[in-house]
Amino acid sequence: MKALVLQNDKSLEVIEQDIPQLNAQEVLVSIKASALNHRELWIAKGMYPGMQLPCILGADGAGIITKIGSEVEASFMDKEVIIYPAYDWGENEDAPKKSFRVLGMPDPGTMAEYIKVPISSIHAKPSYLSWEEAAALPVAYLTAWRALTKHGKLQKDQSILITGIGGGVAQAGLAFAKAMEAKVYVTSSSEDKIAQAKERGATAGVNYKDEEWHLQLKERSDGIDMVLDSSPSENLDNYFKFMKYGGKIVAYGSTGSRKTTINISKFFLRHIQFIGTAMGSPREFQAMLDFMELNNIKPSIDSSYDFLNIKEAFAALASGNQLGKIVIRH
Repeated sequence: MKALVLQNDKSLEVIEQDIPQLNAQEVLVSIKASALNHRELWIAKGMYPGMQLPCILGADGAGIITKIGSEVEASFMDKEVIIYPAYDWGENEDAPKKSFRVLGMPDPGTMAEYIKVPISSIHAKPSYLSWEEAAALPVAYLTAWRALTKHGKLQKDQSILITGIGGGVAQAGLAFAKAMEAKVYVTSSSEDKIAQAKERGATAGVNYKDEEWHLQLKERSDGIDMVLDSSPSENLDNYFKFMKYGGKIVAYGSTGSRKTTINISKFFLRHIQFIGTAMGSPREFQAMLDFMELNNIKPSIDSSYDFLNIKEAFAALASGNQLGKIVIRH
């Protein structure tokens, strides 16, 4: 089979690999589409913990079950599925086990013709989604779902700020928040992305390159209940200018700065919560799929590439110009 492999010298190559052999409770999925996350860019640069090379990259994927292990029910054959993008969350819904890990490093990922996964990682693909749309869901949409539901507990008519609206998690957050009937505000360095977010239901947006963006947001909103944050500011004190008492900052990334400062007095006197999150459990993944199907939510896709042009897809993601997910057709 063909697979995108990060080699020992950090080069990315599409090469031939053996088709995986199944254990008793595993299935073989013929991948129809996969999708990129910034995680793959960091891995390709060697900026990821627990690097084990060579490795097939990719965490997002959807396809058809073409072979089953000896202990898997025959009814699973030929099912159209989405793959839960990780292993070993565990039974605790509050946090994963220490052994939790995402597909594509160190375990083989989805950017290949086939992948083997435990039957417990399989979820039925909603029939209203295309292969490309299904593949766009796992990492980004699960991250946004857990952030909004478990941590943010977002409610109807509350206000949410989504930073960096061009990214996949941010686009997922916008779709979920609108379905929950919340008021959505966004940030971006691109006026075009802000305009497109407003076309998709955002109330207003501000350009974070403007030094007074936090004051502009205060003027345009009645206060923010929750921040879905891919890039917390180097100085979180600015957030207090627009956040309501009891507000929540839910951070899932550090693309802007790995460190931040905060006025502790304002932090506790205003009852602000600062919460870190990443991915979500298999139970949350299924709940997310059910919610999406109930509300007919389709993921935002920026562009798609054929598998043999996958390096062009990486370059497109690295450019930072995308609005939504970049998808690979297998």
